[in-house]
Amino acid sequence: MSLEQDLQLEQVQHLDLKNFTTVEIGTSVKKTVEKMRVENRHCAIIVDEGELVGIFTDRDILRKVVDARETWDLPIDDLMTSTPLTVQAKDRADMALALMDFKHFRNVPVLDDEGKVIGNLTHQAIIKYLSDRFPESVYNLPPNPEQATRQRIGA
Repeated sequence: MSLEQDLQLEQVQHLDLKNFTTVEIGTSVKKTVEKMRVENRHCAIIVDEGELVGIFTDRDILRKVVDARETWDLPIDDLMTSTPLTVQAKDRADMALALMDFKHFRNVPVLDDEGKVIGNLTHQAIIKYLSDRFPESVYNLPPNPEQATRQRIGA
């Protein structure tokens, strides 16, 4: 089975979706960033009583917070991306990857059938899946596949 066929058959819910932290709406930006740092996460899913209302990522920190000290005490609702695009747990992995590629997303919340957040799809999750599934192909790639010598060295 090829890599492409494998991703077409795999559901998003089978990937590693644990790379996120959850924050309640109304939490300050400072506390949100601190929680992300402590938990070593690049993304906070913002919820209101368990329902997804927004997303806040490390990219938002760089663009909106780092140079604006006055934002630290604002509620996270003021800086988050409201109603982010999501994928369903049973969606095909290749379709989710296509969405991430097309929209240039690094984080996509994953919802169950009832609309509850069950995870966060990241590029790292997809790379981990591929390296677990195709270890010989992934681990035997040279650091720069385009760079190859035309002559054998040392033979």
